[in-house]
Amino acid sequence: MLFLFDTIREMLFFFNEVSIYLLLGFFVAGIIHTVFSESIIQRHLGNNTFGSVIKATLFGIPLPLCSCAVVPVAASLKNSGASKGSGISFLISTPQVGADSFLITYSLLGWVFGIFRIAASIVTALAAGILVNLINGNDKKQTHNPAINTNGSETFKIRVKSFFSYIEYNLLGSIANTLVIGIIIAGIITAVIPDGFFTMYHLDNSLLSMSMMLAISIPMYVCAAASTPIAASLIMKGISPGAALVFLLSGPATNAITISTVINVFGKKAASIYLSSIVIVSLSMGYLLDLIIGEYGFTNIIPLHEHEILPQYLKIGASILLTAMLGWYYYKNKMISKSAEEVTMDNKTTLKISGMTCMHCAESVKKAVESVKYVSNISVNLKKKTVVFNMEKGDALEKVKVAIKLAGFNT
Repeated sequence: MLFLFDTIREMLFFFNEVSIYLLLGFFVAGIIHTVFSESIIQRHLGNNTFGSVIKATLFGIPLPLCSCAVVPVAASLKNSGASKGSGISFLISTPQVGADSFLITYSLLGWVFGIFRIAASIVTALAAGILVNLINGNDKKQTHNPAINTNGSETFKIRVKSFFSYIEYNLLGSIANTLVIGIIIAGIITAVIPDGFFTMYHLDNSLLSMSMMLAISIPMYVCAAASTPIAASLIMKGISPGAALVFLLSGPATNAITISTVINVFGKKAASIYLSSIVIVSLSMGYLLDLIIGEYGFTNIIPLHEHEILPQYLKIGASILLTAMLGWYYYKNKMISKSAEEVTMDNKTTLKISGMTCMHCAESVKKAVESVKYVSNISVNLKKKTVVFNMEKGDALEKVKVAIKLAGFNT
């Protein structure tokens, strides 16, 4: 009973600490989405140049999209003309850190750690993007389907109107599950593992703990926001801060589904560079962080939420608002899934979709199918991972499959 009480208390603590920063990050990302259309991004990422890689990295840094949500976006950019290097840079910088995760990192681990996280993400994205462009040269092959409408992007007026739905589906929808799981894991670690556990069993060794974090995080699915409370709880229990940084860099940017999709969309060479860059830079930056902490002292670098800048009532208010948003999201998700299950299967075509893990993924699949001519009555079931639709012409099925593949998913 005491274990349960301690776990809930720690979960509430972490949730209360991150809520206001997460909401602020969502708001900033919504503003960016409103101001910068997809066509603007595509226009700046289309060349195999050093500049396009820098732009892709900088475009991706503030967006709070997780690895599952960013794959369809990167695939869309690549198939709209962006170079492979730009796509890989965007694919790395976006999930590793965003406006929300930086603010959460600042809240739990201090501004030095937060800046270090952004710097590491920039270095990783630049290194991978430049290498991919050098190796691939001018190769910008893309799958084209004339039946798929890829002209332009949403108008400014439409983006303004979709501001809150973008936050609900594209942002909250892409991290809701992992955020809840991350808070639970952080609470359990803090409540169960005794202080100094990793030091006691000599797991605080920098290289050993970093290697352990790599092995755990690469196949694991976790978003940048959700991974931060876990990293903070591990540091509180004695793990190397450099190892925690490795977890924060490699966990959000990689998982089994993302790696397989990168291979499919960008090719094996690009995927190898993508993965090796994350591993090498993560280990290097983690080792450097541990050296700096050894030089300047742990508490000078990582205050572990001992600072109180924002008043408690603001944090509590944000926690209540975020709880309401999560509740509404899960309610709507349940209603949408129920509605999809009630769709009659008469004269319907059903496709099984792999790699669809969140509401943002479901929206991406739906938009992809909607882009194909002679297809109507589209319904996506996230629970069953299927899309159901009517076809007016028999050859539309292959075009739908191509559109889904271009969006970063497999049928």
